[in-house]
Amino acid sequence: MGLILVLHDTSRPALYGAVAAAIAAARHCGFMHVEARFDTTLHADAMQHVIASGGLGPSGLCWFERLSGKQVPPVATPESILDAARMQDVVVPIHPAFLVDEDLPAALSSAAQILGIEVKAITVREDADCFFDAATREVLALRDRFGRIRLSAPPFHEGDALTIGLIGAESDHRDVYPAALASLADAADSLSIPIDVRFIDPVHINQFEDPAIFDGLSGILLPGGADMKNVAGQTAAAALSLETGLPTVGLCLGMQTMATAVAWRAFGRSTANLAEANPDAPIKTFVPMAGARDPDGNVLPIHRTGDQTIDIASCTLLSGMVGSERQIRCNHRFRLNPALLPDLEAAGLRVAASSSAGAIVDAIEVPGHSFFIGMQGHPELSSRAEMPYSLLVAFLESAAKRHPSSTS
Repeated sequence: MGLILVLHDTSRPALYGAVAAAIAAARHCGFMHVEARFDTTLHADAMQHVIASGGLGPSGLCWFERLSGKQVPPVATPESILDAARMQDVVVPIHPAFLVDEDLPAALSSAAQILGIEVKAITVREDADCFFDAATREVLALRDRFGRIRLSAPPFHEGDALTIGLIGAESDHRDVYPAALASLADAADSLSIPIDVRFIDPVHINQFEDPAIFDGLSGILLPGGADMKNVAGQTAAAALSLETGLPTVGLCLGMQTMATAVAWRAFGRSTANLAEANPDAPIKTFVPMAGARDPDGNVLPIHRTGDQTIDIASCTLLSGMVGSERQIRCNHRFRLNPALLPDLEAAGLRVAASSSAGAIVDAIEVPGHSFFIGMQGHPELSSRAEMPYSLLVAFLESAAKRHPSSTS
């Protein structure tokens, strides 16, 4: 039994815990993480991994769940780490750039030695997309072209590549919040479809959208995110896909901007917006849950996080895709404004999933569209290389119909 400290001096939040996760998965060790801090003015989505039991952690923690199939625990104290290391080998990522307590590694190591717990330190070095032990040159992990941390090389798929637009700056998806890009690649692998990803920065999308931004695309993915400066461009992209019929899937904020695009159709684009993005909008499409109650009188949570059970409406497009998958990772403080539902439904929107007796809308779809489905939760956080989330698989299947040769 022992303690394995994995020292990785990186400034990329997406790699937080990544190599440590690979070591823990490969060696079947325990995995624990300490309190971290990030400059969210620089990287808004650095702390957006949803812990299954509730709360948020560094976005790079998704790699442990993807590689091991086990849930990431909450932040550990030094005492709990030492207790665990008495029972099994425990891997702990140490990232100097993100440590809250700079003295913790030394203190943890000293305390472990006093208790007779063997301590091993592994210093990570990088060469392109290969991570290795600086002392032994042992390869610890690989990173593929979709940013996925892997223990082995990814599969290769022949054929014409499908081009998918991923809304967001490439640096955000590769270096800050990696789960959306990784889950898209998981779905492609499951279908043996080669894909190319075109990153579309929403800040550069004109609100009076130009259809040229979709040239050559077979579909677009609208991701989640905490940076409200992305909302205007992402909503414009959703509005354009709504009108053109381009297959579109939305995750968390992505669903919110999709519903807002439908609201633009119903009320006019200058009137409707998320309350979080524009508190002065005449029509607020998503409003705080704080202070609201469900039809049974129960108070809604101020902040809904962790694994949540949702009710998927029968005879919807979504119900035919997700089957028995009734749990989804959630991280949101806002909900679709229930007062707008009659008008949104008249404009083509259908509620595909809900919870809290219908007070929270968990998924939407537009039945007359080729594929226009969004979920309030984060299905990308339930995706693994061998087990992609079914909604994303269905999205790529729809996108592939625009370029059938991609599946040959």
